Amino acid sequence: MAYFDEHLMLALQDIAAAEAKRAKKSQFATNYGRLESVIEEAVPSACRIGSIATNRTLRTTCERMIERSEDAVVALYFKAGDRMRRGEGEEPMGEALCGSEGAMMAGACDEQVAKWSVAELEVLEMESMKVSKMDFDMREQPPGLPKTYKSEAEEKPPKKGRVAKIVASDFYKRVILDREIDALMYYSYPVRAPEFHAAYSKTHALLAELLEDSEKLLIGELNVEKNEVPSPYADMATTPAILMYKANKKENPRWIPLRTQPGEDMTGESAPTLADVLTMLSKHAVSSKTKLEADRALVEASAEQLHDHRGRKTDEL
Repeated sequence: MAYFDEHLMLALQDIAAAEAKRAKKSQFATNYGRLESVIEEAVPSACRIGSIATNRTLRTTCERMIERSEDAVVALYFKAGDRMRRGEGEEPMGEALCGSEGAMMAGACDEQVAKWSVAELEVLEMESMKVSKMDFDMREQPPGLPKTYKSEAEEKPPKKGRVAKIVASDFYKRVILDREIDALMYYSYPVRAPEFHAAYSKTHALLAELLEDSEKLLIGELNVEKNEVPSPYADMATTPAILMYKANKKENPRWIPLRTQPGEDMTGESAPTLADVLTMLSKHAVSSKTKLEADRALVEASAEQLHDHRGRKTDEL
């Protein structure tokens, strides 16, 4: 519900505002097509972005629920968009979405939870996602509570235009604690998912090169096979993953959707393309310079670079 409120409802508001500005009924056919496109794209994607996407069990459950109820959920948000078009404003969607008689299957939400506001749900999510520095640094542990995490040796920050090597012992400090930067993290499995790694690692390296002037962007890689990052940031690490941690909102990372379906094997074709990741950065990076650099790269990179799963550089084309 929080995802729909943050992404879909705002998009519906934009469409309604644009129609009101035109104030011509003859324009509605065009906007209705846009409304349809926005809703039908957003509903199936609800489980692939945000904190749900970082937990494989929750993500799979969410996807099954959406699949079973997709038509009803789409119809619900069509009605919401139509109300906005008529100037009636936005209504709470919790009970209509997942209450006992909601669009999703019965029992999708506890009755009390279905009545919660989006603000209350976001507070709950933030609390559940909190990780203290204590979880990462043994020197900060209280006596009698020893914790050890497998970690490679830390490395110095990379040269400009290179991917930063992040390890378990400095993950929190460099990715989470630095609240003012956006962080694009690749959680890699070079041995267990070699085809995926061979494809996406080149794309990730090319991103670092193309966006080297974005001072407020960290592009990093953590080898999950050699590093153990404490929960909740390790929940996505059962498979290769690319997550974006937005500045000042690190507790709610955005999942870069993979080009594969749940249950399918990870191959090179599963890896996001350069265009996929640049588009995500262009839309969601907090830094205006990073947005501009991503937009520039989308324009200047060749079509083959943008859509090739092997992330080849210009001199390889």
